[in-house]
Amino acid sequence: MKVKQKGWICTAALACMAAGHAAADNIVISGVIDVNVESLATTKEKLTRVSSGGLSQSRLEFSGTEDLGDGNQAFFLHQMQFSADTGVGPTPRESYVGIRGNWGALALGRQNTPSYWIVGYADPGWSGDYSRVSNSVFFYAPWRENNAVSYTTPSVNGFKGRFMATAGNETADHNGRVYSTGVEYRNGPLYLGYVTDRKDIKNISTPKLESSRDNYISAVYRFGGFEPTFIYHTYNGYYAYPPYVGFQTKGWDVQLGARWKIDTTHSVYVSAVSRHDDVGKDLTNGESILLGYSYRFSKRTDAYVNYGRVLTKGSPKVPYPLTFNYSGSGNPERGTQIGLRHSF
Repeated sequence: MKVKQKGWICTAALACMAAGHAAADNIVISGVIDVNVESLATTKEKLTRVSSGGLSQSRLEFSGTEDLGDGNQAFFLHQMQFSADTGVGPTPRESYVGIRGNWGALALGRQNTPSYWIVGYADPGWSGDYSRVSNSVFFYAPWRENNAVSYTTPSVNGFKGRFMATAGNETADHNGRVYSTGVEYRNGPLYLGYVTDRKDIKNISTPKLESSRDNYISAVYRFGGFEPTFIYHTYNGYYAYPPYVGFQTKGWDVQLGARWKIDTTHSVYVSAVSRHDDVGKDLTNGESILLGYSYRFSKRTDAYVNYGRVLTKGSPKVPYPLTFNYSGSGNPERGTQIGLRHSF
């Protein structure tokens, strides 16, 4: 018993020391716990389960800043995603260090691409489990990359530029390298964005180096608490998740959505995507929709209901997913989630 008591005393002392050190260095520990009860229907089965990340992916974050003087500031972020229903994880999200000032911001490490920020702002589903933007628009396109160097310009007359280049897999043939360039414009209730991504990747069947190009246009307009959203996306080239899937394709998709903060407690959101693949060998045309409602108990705690549906035409090699959080048989085509999210 004495050994256990001493252990607890040491642990408490270390925790207090860590808390004091964190406060002194302006370090913040934060995150999200999001769990739901879900009913899924796939091409082969129906099931009810407990799942994670319906409104936001569950994650733990460590971040901090340091004043360097002359208006400059150092900053860092280490973010880990996990499944709150099982505790499995963590898997990496973003992990970077940088410096910023009135000249802009420079960061190095694993980061979201400029397309994630510019297109993600027009996502009514907030990149949640059923997000049609995450699961259909981005699909196999780049949106978070390793070994990245990014620069964000200061805002000038409402315009801001975002740039990123990555070292890919750190090979001489540029395998896995990504180049992303974007510009966004904010003026009162209006938001406009454009971004183009290029990714070089080796063919999983041959030594040939392939490439893909994704272009995005996004728009949001605010009418009080109501915001309609729009995304238009074109894709062309070779897409791969080595060593499993690789294919050449070309096409476009469009997202129409809206989010409505009815008052401080009630919010609704809808997102619909129509995708048109011009090749149709591995992918195909398809439509999908997300309908959601959230109830805010406080600034940190929300309850929510999501309904998602995917209508894939034909029998493609790679069907569009309702959710990536599924490892059973068949492809999830529709689902309903009732969940609770707490931010800390």
